[in-house]
Amino acid sequence: MTSDVAPVVDDEPTPFEAAISERAEEILALGKTGYNWTAVDDLLKKELALDVGRDLVTRCKTANNSGRAANVLTESMDKDIDLYLVFISAPYTVARFVKAARKRISRFPKVRTVAVAERVAQVWRVTTVIHRADDPLVDQILPHFPLLRPEAIQTVTDLPADATAMEPVDGGQVDEEELTGRASATPTDLADLQNLPEGLVAFAAGNGVTIDVATAADVLACALSSQFVLFAGPSGTGKSTIARLLASYLGRDEATAVLEARSGWSGPEDAFGYYSSLTGRFAQTPNTPKLVALHETAVAGLAGEANLAHVAAPVLIVEEANLSPIEGYLAPVTHGLSSVSVPLVFWELHAQRAGAADSDELLDVPPVTALGPWPRFFATINVDANSIAPARKVTARASVVLLEPDLTWDPIAEANRIAGADATAADGAAAEGSRVLSAGPRFLGDPAAARRALDVTGLTQMLGHFGDLLQVLGADQPYVPSRRDVERAANFMAYFVTLTGGLDDEVARVAAENAVVHVVLPQLPPHLFAGAIVRLADDGSLTSPTAAGGVGGGLRRRISALQAATAGSLFGDSMDFWSALT
Repeated sequence: MTSDVAPVVDDEPTPFEAAISERAEEILALGKTGYNWTAVDDLLKKELALDVGRDLVTRCKTANNSGRAANVLTESMDKDIDLYLVFISAPYTVARFVKAARKRISRFPKVRTVAVAERVAQVWRVTTVIHRADDPLVDQILPHFPLLRPEAIQTVTDLPADATAMEPVDGGQVDEEELTGRASATPTDLADLQNLPEGLVAFAAGNGVTIDVATAADVLACALSSQFVLFAGPSGTGKSTIARLLASYLGRDEATAVLEARSGWSGPEDAFGYYSSLTGRFAQTPNTPKLVALHETAVAGLAGEANLAHVAAPVLIVEEANLSPIEGYLAPVTHGLSSVSVPLVFWELHAQRAGAADSDELLDVPPVTALGPWPRFFATINVDANSIAPARKVTARASVVLLEPDLTWDPIAEANRIAGADATAADGAAAEGSRVLSAGPRFLGDPAAARRALDVTGLTQMLGHFGDLLQVLGADQPYVPSRRDVERAANFMAYFVTLTGGLDDEVARVAAENAVVHVVLPQLPPHLFAGAIVRLADDGSLTSPTAAGGVGGGLRRRISALQAATAGSLFGDSMDFWSALT
């Protein structure tokens, strides 16, 4: 059924359409996470207010695959949205989105009118509208979008006759071997790495966050050298802030997803759904579309004709990851990252090789999702007496970033910080300017890339300092980590020295100390931990905060905090890294 209102036919974009297209291109080019479409919302409200007679509540979205399409009309189900404006880009099509949107509108009364924009002669223009039969908004907005033809105005009733139609789905099969080969060939850029720490400091400041260059270099080295990063600390120490900041700085919006962990999860099916043989459908969770979206983005980016230099590594952020055992519901991650350098992680969702649709027939769920190239998993870990410590299987695959609460409090400094954050939030120009400082996806690649770029002499220099610290940890004989841990530490050190400007002896020592913090301490067994902390605290050779141009002192600072926790402990030799933090 279509509207009987005849649109004004005009093949040239109006100034209103041109303005929307220009803003959309700017926003899409930034690749930022979060909601960044306020400028387009403002244009829509200003243009349409007179004809509609009131202020509209609008929401802009992008969709380039079925996973993102499933998210488009459900992310704001708790709000009354008058008009969605959805920008469709390849490999997704308007026809596929219209089919999905019709089904969603028929089931959810808060989704009323959806305008669909696509590129026409390099300009984003609205060419299709899907709306509920009882919503008059389409007639009021029609004159503002000249390309809308009557046949492109789709009207949906509450109970469409075909609502329960069973249609075959695309199995979403991929050639895993070919995809892995393409992912492995994706280049990792090492040029200009030394500019990233100051760039992250500026990027953070533009988003109301204050970090120093030493912290920036350290967390960047973790994110670049490890595909699994745990941000651990008490509540309020900035775990989520740093994780999302890094994803935004190094990644792209369409390749980033956020998972809110829940207590009681035991397996992947709790977090991402399962296939029901009773209904013949996939019983999805709110996280299923996010995983499918990452998969479809990866497959499209790694397609045979794609330019691999432009492919973004996917980033999955898991908030409060230790509310449930990570090795359970994230088993595909812990299994998939058994090596220190993995181009693709495959995540099996069901065994129906022909594919499966969800219960709304909106989402095509492939049997196996592929996350790549070089996927990253950022997880925040709560550190308190009631939280589950990550299992050794998890820490053996992750780089642990410890975020600590401030030990001093200055009311003047806090007032200035809060005032600065308020000013940044209020100043649209400042916020817009900060977005252009993101590094982009070219650096987030093979975790071993920086290490492979070093010669044997440089690698030996770093590992020599690392070995000195292992000797201190083990007292009578050096603590011997696994070969995988040595590789992980070497990957971190190689990125750290590159980020901080080059390999000299002092920088190499700082890199080795930080590698001990991120890779070794979280895995030390209880019978070694307390003694190792005492010996490190007594080691007068640990670098100071002024070492290597101001990036040193990380191990010394953390050992001081851990020593305070272990001193006089009633637990004796039973205390490890995680129990000391609580």
